Amino acid sequence: MELSNYYTKIWLRLSGAFCLLITVPMVILALVTFSNLKDAVIDKTELSIGRLIEHKKDVVSLFLEEKEDLLKILVGMYPIDFLGNQENLNTLFKAVNQAGSIVDLHVIDSSGSQLAYVGPYAKSITGKNYFDAPWFQEVLINGSHVSDVFLGFRKVPHFVVAVTDPLKSYVLRATINSETFNKLLLSAQIGPSGDSFIVNREGTLQTPSSQGQKELTVHDKTLLEHHEGTAITKTGETITATRWVKDGQWCLFVKARIEDSLGPFYQNRRNIISVIAATGISFLVLAILFSNYFLRRLELYDRKRAELGGTMVQMEKMATVGRMAAGIAHEINNPLQMITNQAGWIGELLPDEDPALVKNMDEYVKSVEQIKHHVRRAGTITHRLLGFSRKIASEKQNVQFNDLIEETISFVETEAGYNNISIIRHYAEDLPTTMADGPQLQQVFLNLINNAIDAVDQGGIIEITTATGTSNDIILEFADSGPGIKPENLKQIFDPFFTTKDPGKGTGLGLYISYDIVQKLGGSIKVENRKSGGAVFAIVLPVIKQG
Repeated sequence: MELSNYYTKIWLRLSGAFCLLITVPMVILALVTFSNLKDAVIDKTELSIGRLIEHKKDVVSLFLEEKEDLLKILVGMYPIDFLGNQENLNTLFKAVNQAGSIVDLHVIDSSGSQLAYVGPYAKSITGKNYFDAPWFQEVLINGSHVSDVFLGFRKVPHFVVAVTDPLKSYVLRATINSETFNKLLLSAQIGPSGDSFIVNREGTLQTPSSQGQKELTVHDKTLLEHHEGTAITKTGETITATRWVKDGQWCLFVKARIEDSLGPFYQNRRNIISVIAATGISFLVLAILFSNYFLRRLELYDRKRAELGGTMVQMEKMATVGRMAAGIAHEINNPLQMITNQAGWIGELLPDEDPALVKNMDEYVKSVEQIKHHVRRAGTITHRLLGFSRKIASEKQNVQFNDLIEETISFVETEAGYNNISIIRHYAEDLPTTMADGPQLQQVFLNLINNAIDAVDQGGIIEITTATGTSNDIILEFADSGPGIKPENLKQIFDPFFTTKDPGKGTGLGLYISYDIVQKLGGSIKVENRKSGGAVFAIVLPVIKQG
């Protein structure tokens, strides 16, 4: 449970680190991108509103200049006697007002008295004198005048344009239709919340506000200070552009709400968020997969390290057992030698005894021979143990494989008998001797026979075959009647630490060591499944004669 928690913590830390490494830069990049995009949209809006107000300034100025120029042309062409005639003025009004932008025309002499009038308010202004009116005096002094928008007695918003002739003998005045003038600003609107209007120097609206604004705000009034060109200011969520027209008498306002211009920005932001989210999710999935892969590799490494540690402990135990076996065999040899000497001494003394006095003489002689036989047998076993424990020292000598295999079988014959396992020999009688390391080959044979015993069930069969090959070599086969080896395991059966036995029953080193020993002796070893069932290990060793 603690190990599982350990790997879970590592996984969480790895995944968290990957998430931070991926999401933090992407979030920072997204925020910077959004800020830049929004600034770009605002800059574009400011550029658009600047161009728009310049265009509308030109339109308004051109409109006023057109009306003023029209009146100047008329006073330049016609004397007071002609324009002072009502019929002539009526005809002229029809000719110049086909567009309907002029409400009426006045002809006023230099004393301020009205000489002629054409328009809808003839009855209201008949006999009116304008000599004391400020606009009339301005016309006589400056030659022209354009008024602010005012209601007057008509109670309708309008403004007038007045000029005088070169001799200043009379004044021609025209009332301009404010509705026509107001239409000039209808297209000067950016977004549904945009606004445009004209105010005079006092801040009075000369044209109606698109948004119904009746008077200037406190901030708007701060913009009435005269300036050259177009001034653009940003306050809160509103961008305001101002431009003075009519020789600095009127100020043109164009307003735009930033929010109205952010539609493309919001769309781009949604697209970017979608792309970043998709990319982030992809990277996070990859990060989790990589974390899982890394964790599996770490867990596999830890498991192999633990297995290797256990294997090394097992090998150390086996080495200790080997050293103990060699020591025990050496110690046993001494009393065996003493028993052999004493049995021999008894055997030498028995013939000197009187047969008539010694009963069971034959039994004594037979017992002495049995003692000598079993001592020789015990000596053979200890000799084998000593020879097997010295397998590390590679010493080649003349070896007869049939005898070496038979000697090896003696180590496991008792165990095989307990399990009712038959060991069948097929030895070639003419098998040649060869120079080889007998103790190391004995370890190979012992590994193969032990594996065969583990593979077969009760009553199984192990077959050992020796034969001479066609290329001056010797073939040794160890076959069993077990279930065989799975095909997927055949390719790695000689790999170190690979085992098909249950945990704790095998180190996975036996076949690897056997393969290494055979290779070093110049031979080869392979394994395959028999058609009749079970597996067969075939060893091919060269025949080497003593030089």
